Amino acid sequence: MHFTEADLGKVAVAEDADPMWELLMSSYRIRRPEGEPFFGRWRRGSRSAIPDSGRLLMSAVPPYGYCPDFLTPPEARTVGDGISAVLETPERVLAADVAELVAQGTRVPPWLLGLAGGETRELRRLGTALHDYYQQCVAPHWVTVRGAVARERRRLQSCLDLGGPQLLLSTLHPDVTWSPPVLRVRFPIEQELHLNGRGLRVLPTFFAHGMPTTYKDPGRPPVLACSISHTSLHSDAEPGPSLAALLGPTRARVLTAIAIGRCNTSALAELTGTRLSTASQHASVLRSSGLIVSTRSGKSQVHEITPLGLGLIQAG
Repeated sequence: MHFTEADLGKVAVAEDADPMWELLMSSYRIRRPEGEPFFGRWRRGSRSAIPDSGRLLMSAVPPYGYCPDFLTPPEARTVGDGISAVLETPERVLAADVAELVAQGTRVPPWLLGLAGGETRELRRLGTALHDYYQQCVAPHWVTVRGAVARERRRLQSCLDLGGPQLLLSTLHPDVTWSPPVLRVRFPIEQELHLNGRGLRVLPTFFAHGMPTTYKDPGRPPVLACSISHTSLHSDAEPGPSLAALLGPTRARVLTAIAIGRCNTSALAELTGTRLSTASQHASVLRSSGLIVSTRSGKSQVHEITPLGLGLIQAG
């Protein structure tokens, strides 16, 4: 990605999780094995929950390789807005994206060829598929998705506020290297994108895993969808043996519980099966070590994992 000075002034972090990008990325996670510790339980439950109409979506999104750009319209604040934007995609754009699928050697189903040919019935079927899949597989977890994305957004925005776009781009993702004026992203194919004064929207994405991604069409508003750091999608995660050996089993369990979601000391004691005084003592040690932060909320202290704490969990 090639930046100009004007582009650096227009680097921004997305304000919220994007339902259409999350929908798309979850359709990869449901079929691919990566990220089992984080997505395994969700994957197993969601596979059996995919409605028949939602399976139509899978035939439009190959598990690997190019995916039609029109499925992730820019900045959809709600899934309803996003699906409406998909349904309003110009016929020439639909035809171009499906032609790209064909050019990549993908087997394109007849209904998708019909959609590219302007058959409105097939476009409506796709809209139903998007809606039904989202409701069954993504919507039940949307609070978790938004919360995790919000934590990563705060980290990215803090980098942007403290050190400007240079610091943000330098610390964006393990698969990204900032060599001004070029942002190099590890990616399966060679692709060059000249921003030409349009800036870049950085989009933390819950269901993404591994390498960041962007649109194939260089004419679309520039966006870079990046995976976020995870602990687990479910709430009964146990610390790894090396983490328990380092911190002690109880303190490791306390740290893991805080990583799963913000909680006060009473909830922490309940989650970890400890007394209130024990949970408070462990939280104090973790806080003084920089692994968590605690803020006052009324009469309670609410604890939240730090990047250092999350890194320790992932390493252990």
